[in-house]
Amino acid sequence: MTRRRVLQAGGLTVALGAFAAACGKSEEGAPGRVGYAPAATALPTEIVDDPVYLRTANSIEVMLVQVYEEIRETGVLDATATTLLDRLIEDHAAASATVAGLTEDAGGEPYECANAWYLDRVIDPFLANILGDEALDIPPSNEPARDMMTLINGLESMTGAMYQQQVELLNDADLRAAVMVLGAEAARHAGAVAILVMGAPEGYADPSLFGEEVALDPAALTPLYAVPTQFGSLAAIPVAVGVPSSAGTRYTANLETPSDNSFIYTGMTCDV
Repeated sequence: MTRRRVLQAGGLTVALGAFAAACGKSEEGAPGRVGYAPAATALPTEIVDDPVYLRTANSIEVMLVQVYEEIRETGVLDATATTLLDRLIEDHAAASATVAGLTEDAGGEPYECANAWYLDRVIDPFLANILGDEALDIPPSNEPARDMMTLINGLESMTGAMYQQQVELLNDADLRAAVMVLGAEAARHAGAVAILVMGAPEGYADPSLFGEEVALDPAALTPLYAVPTQFGSLAAIPVAVGVPSSAGTRYTANLETPSDNSFIYTGMTCDV
C-alpha cells in the first residue's frame, strides 16, 4: 500500500470507531444548555376534579350574563328579541347561583367571575366583527341584529354541550343530575332563539335530518334550528358573523366547550 492509502485507511478506522462509540450504550444525561439562560422551570400540575368543572361552568354562566347585558345595551335588537334576551339573562343569573351552590357541595370555592379566556379570545372578536372596530379596520355588520342572535344561539348551544359533557366527567351522581337540568335549559334557550330568527315551522328542525336539502342563503347567513342534529353533539359550533367578503364569506370562529386552557382551576381568583 502506498503511504496515501495507509493514511486514508487509518482515517476511516478512526471515523468508524467514533461512530460506533456514539451508537454505543450510555447513560442518559441532562440536555445540554447554551448561553446564560436560566434553568427551565417545570409547569405546575393541576388537578381537574368536580370543583374545577363546576367553577368553570360558573365562569361561563357569569360571562353569558355580562355579554348579554352588553348586547342589550347596544340597542340593535328589536323589542321581541330584547324580551327573550332579558329572560336569558334572568335564567343564567339563576344558573350561576345554582352552580355556585353545587361547587360548595363538591367541596370547592365558587368562582363568580366571567371566564377571561373566552372573553378575550372568543367574545371580543365576535363583537368587533358585529359592531365594527376602527382600530382593527373592521367595518360594522350589515346584519347586526341577526348576527347578535346567531352569536347568542351559538353560546347557548355551547353551554348546553358543556353541561352534557360534564354528565360524563363529573364523579358525583347528584352533581351529574343537577347539571343535566341546566344543560336542558340551555338547549331550550338555543331552540327559542333559532325559532325567533327563522320563524315557525322553518326553525324547528334541520331539513337535512329528514333527507332534504338545505338551500344556501344568498347573504351567507347561517340557518338556525331548534333541533340542529339528531343527537346532542359535543363538536365545535361554527358561528359566522360580520360583513361578507368579496368571496361571500363572513368572519367565522368555532365555539368549543371548556378545556384545559379555559378551566378555572382550584386557587384561581378573579384577579388571576
